[in-house]
Amino acid sequence: MHRRNAAAGALLAVALLGGCGGGEGTAPTPAQDGSKAPGKPAAPAQGISVRLTTPPAYASDQGWQQALAWMPQKYSSKPPIAVGTRTDVVAYVTGTADGYATQVRQTSTGRILFTSRPWQPPTSMSDAGKYGYDGDSVELPSVSTAFHDGREYVVTWAHGVVGGDALNQGREVVRLTVHPADASGTAVPPLREIEVPVETQGPNTGNDEDDLRVEDYGSGLQIHWNGSSHGAVAVNPATGAVDACGEACTQGAGVVRTDKGWLVRDFYGSFLVPGAWTAFGSIPPGASAVKGKVSMDGTYRSATRGHILSSWHTPTDPILAPLTGVHDAATVRLEESLRCEMKHTGAVSSPNGRFIADGTVAFDLQRHQGTCLAAGEQREQGVFVRSVTDDGIAYGTVGNGLGDTSTAEADLATGSGVPRLLAAGTVVPTWTLKNTGVFVTPGSTGGLLISTLKHR
Repeated sequence: MHRRNAAAGALLAVALLGGCGGGEGTAPTPAQDGSKAPGKPAAPAQGISVRLTTPPAYASDQGWQQALAWMPQKYSSKPPIAVGTRTDVVAYVTGTADGYATQVRQTSTGRILFTSRPWQPPTSMSDAGKYGYDGDSVELPSVSTAFHDGREYVVTWAHGVVGGDALNQGREVVRLTVHPADASGTAVPPLREIEVPVETQGPNTGNDEDDLRVEDYGSGLQIHWNGSSHGAVAVNPATGAVDACGEACTQGAGVVRTDKGWLVRDFYGSFLVPGAWTAFGSIPPGASAVKGKVSMDGTYRSATRGHILSSWHTPTDPILAPLTGVHDAATVRLEESLRCEMKHTGAVSSPNGRFIADGTVAFDLQRHQGTCLAAGEQREQGVFVRSVTDDGIAYGTVGNGLGDTSTAEADLATGSGVPRLLAAGTVVPTWTLKNTGVFVTPGSTGGLLISTLKHR
């Protein structure tokens, strides 16, 4: 995720409202073809040269910024930026004369912790002549973070074809390059490189359930893709071992690898771990579902930090699903529930894991309390949560999340949870970390601008 997560570039403006103006130092000219290495490094990180309008908790003039102007304006892959909540770092992909490199910085100071050795992605799907992977659907190399056995990793990845020539189609793969997040130095070689065979059915469309994504959903690194059976594999970044969702995925699409096996979204939209449990073993109070009876209910919505969010019908509303539940991903035990219809946009979590949210629903797992931010009698438009701090401040966009520029905040920990509209033009953090917020906005000369700003 938890971020925090996995969005297509075509929908970037949803989460990156309030694009900035102003200069970005000596940022290179944006690449026109995202499938090729731009051949120029990104501009160095600097003090704040572009002032953003931020929520009151952040100092818009204290922190550092990094331009990624090598990127094309339109693409369909995940933006090449990730954060490590355990190690408190920001990682991003830059272009070099020899391909690409991944750079990792300490959030509080902007100090470079390490820069990877330059690496080459596989031949892009567009360069390999695969239909539909050009124009707005160009794919870029990207980066994610993963936590495994007490250690955090930075994983650079790219989708493409290897071994192809005039006579051979080659193999479609996702290539992973793994570094420990606490590495140091320049031109750092990877701990390991891994190639995972995939078979996609076309470029990303902005649909989280179908798009190719490499994420940690709270139980380690996973790859999901829009194949004929919605392929899913778990990857151990320490050893390189790959665990494919095999037999379990004959019952649906694998979504999370747990200690008891793959959690699968079945053909009814519900969820289960085959041979271990089903969603109907933990029905929220007030739901119309009946234990042991499969129905169009208990719909899987998202996963983050070892929790599953689900939607349920009620006897008084058999059409909509106005009940939202939170379940332990390993056992399906119901942790919390709330009468609120979730407008699903993707699960996010506070760095410490106490708060989780998806779209218009948020939960404080310590106080066992949920907050409904959907439109209704109390407000004309809903608030869609984009990030949550450790102390429970949820930041989100107002409206349908597909073009509105208003933003809001809500206190999930001590207040009533009623959202407060922020000043016009305010940009909310894409991620929140221990003492900083990471704001990703469109760059003034193309690409993206990373602004890591301190709490006041």
